[in-house]
Amino acid sequence: MHLKVLSRFLFGPRYKRDGSDPTDLAIINAKVVTSDPENPRAKAVAVKGGLIAYVGGDRGIADHIGPDTRIIDARGRILTPGFVDNHCHLLWVGALRPLMTTALYECNSLEEVSSCVTDYATEQSDMPFVMCMGFRYDYIPGGEPTKEMLDEIVDDRPVILWSHGAHSGWLNTPALELMEKRNPTAFHRMTPMVDPETGEYTGMLFHFWFINPLEFFSWDELPPQTREKMLQGMEEILDEALAVGVTTIDDVMIHKPFVPMVLEFRDRGGFERSRARATYYINHYALEDEEGFKANLRWWRELGEKESDSRLILGSSVKLGIEGIFENHTALLLEPYSDRPSFFGEATWSQEDFDRLVEIIDTMGIQCCTHAIGDGGIRMVVNTYEKILNRNGKRPYPLRVDHNELPDPAEIERMGRLGIHAAMQPAHFFGDESREKALGPQRLKRVMPWKSLEDTGVELSFGSDACAGPINPVYGLLISATRLNYKLDTDWGREERISLEDGIRHWTLDSAKALALEDKIGSIEVGKYADLVLFNTNPLKLDSWWFLLTHKLELGAMDDFVDMTMVGGEVVYRKDGARL
Repeated sequence: MHLKVLSRFLFGPRYKRDGSDPTDLAIINAKVVTSDPENPRAKAVAVKGGLIAYVGGDRGIADHIGPDTRIIDARGRILTPGFVDNHCHLLWVGALRPLMTTALYECNSLEEVSSCVTDYATEQSDMPFVMCMGFRYDYIPGGEPTKEMLDEIVDDRPVILWSHGAHSGWLNTPALELMEKRNPTAFHRMTPMVDPETGEYTGMLFHFWFINPLEFFSWDELPPQTREKMLQGMEEILDEALAVGVTTIDDVMIHKPFVPMVLEFRDRGGFERSRARATYYINHYALEDEEGFKANLRWWRELGEKESDSRLILGSSVKLGIEGIFENHTALLLEPYSDRPSFFGEATWSQEDFDRLVEIIDTMGIQCCTHAIGDGGIRMVVNTYEKILNRNGKRPYPLRVDHNELPDPAEIERMGRLGIHAAMQPAHFFGDESREKALGPQRLKRVMPWKSLEDTGVELSFGSDACAGPINPVYGLLISATRLNYKLDTDWGREERISLEDGIRHWTLDSAKALALEDKIGSIEVGKYADLVLFNTNPLKLDSWWFLLTHKLELGAMDDFVDMTMVGGEVVYRKDGARL
């Protein structure tokens, strides 16, 4: 008897393979975290035709195992739904990879930035510009980057640096001169900073998130095979997402000129192993040509009706922005910045114009996903959404406040009452010295109030904002469960922590709701796509003292926690050496 028990523990249950309803795949002996509130736990899952056919116990799955059923013994490992990233930039940044490096994320001083930029400029000597991403304000003398600093590093080619939060740009003199000359409209829409005394550009641009190098440089100037490398970059970055369990993404920075490349990538099989929704970016000058704006929306909606499928969704959503970020003081606050006592930030839209913009979009049946970080910006967005909901009624898709980092308690209550969705990215909570100085200690305690949002009934979902944050959900889950900040302290509103299981649900089922896809993905339920993740490290233990004491809490140190990722029942990632 004891030998039978030991055998079952070591090798899992044995099956006769004579089930009356055989399936293609059976995963047994698992700890299944389903994200289904009605059935939160299970031990086994069966898959047939790419869909989940059974969720339950090891004994009940016997009826779904036939002669040709593939059996995967999970050996007690955690199985979750595939993670759904509610807000990222993977397709766009993946395509840009051949044109830039993200190595600046690893720099911790201006000297390291200088060395990195110099080395990259030497490596990419055939490129007409030097583009790098990931610099931070913390280590810049006086906290104010200047063109002269970059001129000392490289002065014979345009240098384009993109901040770690992706909202600021830093250019040297050749870049400023060339970009303004070649495309003054695009250049000025990125809001270059002007020295009030000299009237000259300082080198900083404050609305840099929609930078497109191809608006300033032609294909003929780029090295041969650049387009092919851009397509490869998209494939590589989606593979990186699969390796950490992300099976569906919402890329919220899709520009109209980029759409043909997305379709070409799709036609080459780029989405055969993952799913994506493309969200069309609307800049803050759209109403200057209202008829042209409406025509673009009609084009986008019709494109979605024609081209969307189960792996790529187009035409259903747009991304807007009401303001910027805390670190460069472009987010709109209800009270002044702590390090700029008379400055509140500013909105990119007036309330009246934003009302008009959203009304046009909503009338066309397209979902609004609006970047809003400061409590002033969030209030403006909720004001508009409340008018839309009162006028047009509940929508078939949620109206989203993306980021939603510093909501005032009054907006939390309104969001819960109105059903407005908070699409958040918890890794940004980690912060840095610039954020701490900008907000001050009291406001930092109410940044990203996850528990208050949950308790008020606000629909809440999680994502990464990659590449402005790590694509791996583990980092965000750890932060949302501990409120750990850049000082490795937990003194910023510790009471706003949430459970890891809630965090997983926010990153799976609730993110599927954010994309209006909850009937197809996001939880392990019969009839949904079999998008699944098998972990080798228990994600429900990330906040335990054992985990915190035995793991390095740094980027890259937790990127091997997944043994297998499935999309539609097919294995699309398998860790080397994993027992499956």
